[in-house]
Amino acid sequence: MNLDQLYYIIEVAKTKSLSTAANNLHITQSAVSQSIANLEFELGLQLFVRSRAGAVPTKEGLEIIKKAADVVAMLQDMKDGALKLSEMMHAELRISAIPGVMSTLIKTVSSFKREYPSITFQINERGSEKVLDEIRHNQVDIGLIGMSQDSEPIGPGMIFEPIWEGKMVVAVGKSSSLASRKRVTPEEMRNYLFALYDETYVHDFVHYFNEMHGPLDLFFISNNPFALTTALKENLAATIGYDFSFINSPSILNGDFVTLEMDGVKQKPIELGWARADTNKVSQLSQMFIQRFLHYFNTNQLTS
Repeated sequence: MNLDQLYYIIEVAKTKSLSTAANNLHITQSAVSQSIANLEFELGLQLFVRSRAGAVPTKEGLEIIKKAADVVAMLQDMKDGALKLSEMMHAELRISAIPGVMSTLIKTVSSFKREYPSITFQINERGSEKVLDEIRHNQVDIGLIGMSQDSEPIGPGMIFEPIWEGKMVVAVGKSSSLASRKRVTPEEMRNYLFALYDETYVHDFVHYFNEMHGPLDLFFISNNPFALTTALKENLAATIGYDFSFINSPSILNGDFVTLEMDGVKQKPIELGWARADTNKVSQLSQMFIQRFLHYFNTNQLTS
């Protein structure tokens, strides 16, 4: 018995014709007929009743053909699995993300590299709008962004899958006069300089704050996280950002930064989530990466 014989009996059962099966398999009818006859001799069973009208499986033949189909299906699954593993061994995953989640991203990448050392990762740190722009232009595969729940849709051809709901908080350096506090009022905030990350929803929040509570004093706006970190560590300014971007921040964990909630400031919920183009199917690698990221991210939230 060999695999060719299994393919032959499945095709003959499907077409109920030796000649049609032979044409579909691109071999001669005599080769199909002889191969099936050899299999019947080996099994000691007649698999087909042959006539001028065609070839119809016998009762015993139907049982054998069903088992043959199961074997072929298992073989195809094994081939598909091997192909996916081969693709994983030489894959590249391009990711863009807002600041504040890099620690979890790097932990996820490290986990993957231990299992699949040949995978190449490209990681960019961007604002949400820039991340979406890179996805639209196929410069990255997936992106981690922040979005206000009542903001405009991210656009046609795009999918956003939220994973966490948060809010804006104030962050200060450990030497700030606010560092011992848990909360801060709008009036107190107006007495401090603020260094802000160049992020759409941070701008939107500050614009809303200025209209409702009076203007904040801006030190600078930058897309360089190191510049913001320096400003806070040197007690030159405070900042405003997503609460989830600080939870697992090394600067928070080692005590260099402190976050404060804002008293008397009405906020609209902010969602953290993965964005991708819906024209491209999510690859197995992307799916596995997102699931593993969620594991680390959720673990961090529970232990924070």
